[in-house]
Amino acid sequence: MKKLTSILLASCVAFAGMSAPAFAWTELAVREVGDRTDHDVISLPGDRHFDHIKLCVYRNPIRFYDLRIDYRNGGSQDANVRARINPGQCTRAIDLNGGERNIDRISMTYEETSWRHRTATVRVFGE
Repeated sequence: MKKLTSILLASCVAFAGMSAPAFAWTELAVREVGDRTDHDVISLPGDRHFDHIKLCVYRNPIRFYDLRIDYRNGGSQDANVRARINPGQCTRAIDLNGGERNIDRISMTYEETSWRHRTATVRVFGE
């Protein structure tokens, strides 16, 4: 019994250590998207600096075609995200050029790909 308790305790400690990085991501913006090819700009207010961003999709799949990140200092970055992201999934962590950066806006070209004429939700997270 003592050995089983030790194994369970060690498993809980290992699991807690693995899940901790997920809490480091901060939600920056939410956008509802329709069932056609579209282009949206998400403005990010305030002075907040991040090393990485990722986009997560909910309710319906989305095919991303282009993603452009504009910084407050006038610089910009094109991120190659040409992929279909299914509900409950996220893009890879996109490294922001130059380390910790202050994002002004994110421009995305996408297509919501369901056949049900519903909307999908895109959430942008920063770390």
